[in-house]
Amino acid sequence: MIKRYLLIAFLNFFFVGNLAAQSSKNPQLGSWRAELRSQGGGLPFNLSVAAGKQKNTFIIKVINGSESFHLGESYFRGDSLVIPFDLYDSEIVARLDGSQKMTGYWIKKRNGKFVNQLPFSALYGSKERFTGLKTPKINVSGTWNVDIAVEDKHTPSVGVFKQVGNKVTGSILQTSGDYRFLQGNVSGDSLFVSYFDGSFVLLFKTKVIGKEINGTLFSGFATKKEVKGNLDPKASLPDLKKLTFLKPGYDRLNFSLPTPKGETISLQDERFKNKVVIVEIMGSWCPNCIDEARFLAPFYSKNKAKGVEVVGVSFEYSPEMAVSGPKIENFKKKIGIDYPLVFGGVPNDETIAQVFPMLNKFYGYPTTFVIDKKGKVREIHTGFSGPGTGLYYTDWVQEFEKTIQTLLKEK
Repeated sequence: MIKRYLLIAFLNFFFVGNLAAQSSKNPQLGSWRAELRSQGGGLPFNLSVAAGKQKNTFIIKVINGSESFHLGESYFRGDSLVIPFDLYDSEIVARLDGSQKMTGYWIKKRNGKFVNQLPFSALYGSKERFTGLKTPKINVSGTWNVDIAVEDKHTPSVGVFKQVGNKVTGSILQTSGDYRFLQGNVSGDSLFVSYFDGSFVLLFKTKVIGKEINGTLFSGFATKKEVKGNLDPKASLPDLKKLTFLKPGYDRLNFSLPTPKGETISLQDERFKNKVVIVEIMGSWCPNCIDEARFLAPFYSKNKAKGVEVVGVSFEYSPEMAVSGPKIENFKKKIGIDYPLVFGGVPNDETIAQVFPMLNKFYGYPTTFVIDKKGKVREIHTGFSGPGTGLYYTDWVQEFEKTIQTLLKEK
């Protein structure tokens, strides 16, 4: 195992080090079709390239369905083009072959140390997702009752897809969150969708026979899952407000944790008294947490004068504040967060139980608490269905805002 990692690290160093001798041109501005070589085959996603603020810098956005984002300006390291995903401790490093072709690697790290990599390539001039498609024989639009299994572990899920022509967008919802903005195509009687955001990679391939699907989902670097499901307009998840609850004898949260700047935050502080408080268990590395923070940041700005406070409790992969603190601060800056984020420790069950001993169980990131003016927990929501889920997201927003406004009116 050690020899394998040393070999990978050497090849990565050799590749990156030699890029400088192989490229001297800027990438063509416009649309690109990119692909990672994953365990399930080619995993496509789309890019848009625009000029950056400085010379030889670029705004390279990743496109998945209606999502278009970047996590920092792309730049040359020597002559190597670097597309950064600093929130996720990863980057794409590519060689430019002329101005219309890139080849390289997506490199994943953890606390700055190499974890793994996937080969990357991209060609200029295409907005297509999957290629070599056959005429569609099916339409996958609708809600699907889905079971996703790895060996004997089964995860009940809900798939939501919209098909226009041979193009498909949608998401897969689970109690821990959703698979965000899936995008793909129908080819004959098959559905192909993919996703990449610098942290999470997914490739889903399935046959559709009548109202049933049977296929395979590849995620990360080595996870292969079997997927079975059926079209079911009534498909739904368990009540996400009833999965996580407080143990008998508890009715409130109590913690005292540091911010990266050295301030200690407690729910007993004056700023939270007689306020409606939202507490989010999160991590800067968590895409679903980013989705929720993108909602909470403007929500807080709009409602803080009315008596709303928000606190994010961030669990990071390093126990050292010197390592995790800058990640939390970078998260705040990238999302535009004006409420405090505190450091809870590393993201494992033991640490969660130490910080939140009043919880029956922790199911996933994010988990969100709504606390009334008297300090009592009134609602706990497990996971987050983001904007990639369509109506599930808009329904959650409406219900959440209604809950907060109701609590604000209480004495």
